[in-house]
Amino acid sequence: MADPELEWGLVFHADGSIDILRSPCFDVGFEDDATIEEYLERVVPILASIFDRQFRGYNWTIIGRHPPPPSPVNTSPVTKSFVSFIVVVLLILAWFFFLLR
Repeated sequence: MADPELEWGLVFHADGSIDILRSPCFDVGFEDDATIEEYLERVVPILASIFDRQFRGYNWTIIGRHPPPPSPVNTSPVTKSFVSFIVVVLLILAWFFFLLR
């Protein structure tokens, strides 16, 4: 395996993924006066430049909300009539069946 490349304070694996444990950029050893905001100000621009470089061939789209679900398929009156007829016939047959017992 080849030695990883060191760019922007990052160490990369041979497959191009970031080795977080060996990258000095991600060192979280804060000094007494360091804050989380300072750490993020140091790390976020580096990660943004890596994303820009690795995904420059992609078109990014941000959608603010999901599209509404499609409306349910309306049942035609003929189908409703047919189903109603079948239910009535089944109820009459069940009624006759229970009367004969």
